[in-house]
Amino acid sequence: MRINIARRATKALLPMMLALTVAIVGFGIGASAQDADARVRITHASPDAPAVDIWVNGAPAVTNLAFGQSTDLIPLPAGDYDVAVTPAGSTDPEADAVISATLTLESGAAYQVVATGLLANITASVYPIDLSPVADGATRIEVIHASPDAPAVSILANGSPIIEDLQFPEASGFLEVPAGTYDLQVVVTESGAVALDLPGTVLDAGQVYQVIAVGLVSDGSLTVLPLAAPADTASGGVTDSSTTAAGG
Repeated sequence: MRINIARRATKALLPMMLALTVAIVGFGIGASAQDADARVRITHASPDAPAVDIWVNGAPAVTNLAFGQSTDLIPLPAGDYDVAVTPAGSTDPEADAVISATLTLESGAAYQVVATGLLANITASVYPIDLSPVADGATRIEVIHASPDAPAVSILANGSPIIEDLQFPEASGFLEVPAGTYDLQVVVTESGAVALDLPGTVLDAGQVYQVIAVGLVSDGSLTVLPLAAPADTASGGVTDSSTTAAGG
């Protein structure tokens, strides 16, 4: 499995990104990131929820985002934003919202916003993304447990645990490791049973990965959604980022 997606974008996400860019321009924000901008990525990880639309400050920003899909990292000025998530095609974000939240974005920070849980108790979970420069020849990785019916898990790399007892909907925090090829396994902490086997996972130098466990154990849909973005340069400049869909 190669998690090398620094410039890949699925066709299904292109209309979403265009809609989000238009919405940002409509807010008077502008599409070019500045050093002080925050950056936000949104991921749909609620396995029984329909495709959704995402509204920012009352205006449609992302449309028809399906389970297992994620937007790119989008630059936004620091500040407070009212965010609503509705079933796709809704016209009234106040009446139809399944998630309503105010997000406070800090200058220069990056955030992963994940719709987690089953539809009956869906919520927005926010995870900071550490895009600071990495050492030469290194990479940075974080695992997010977003499978609502999966037990606590541990992550093995080449047979050795690197993350232990990760529970839904926790994030492991970022680890900086040498770039290279790893045989990764997601195992049930209590029993040691292998939930996911990810041999030959390639982690490229200079990248920042968030690997999200999505889907359900009960119906066999458990999988991982790998997301990557280049780490910022030492000068602090904003870099391009990437997007993908579950199973990619």
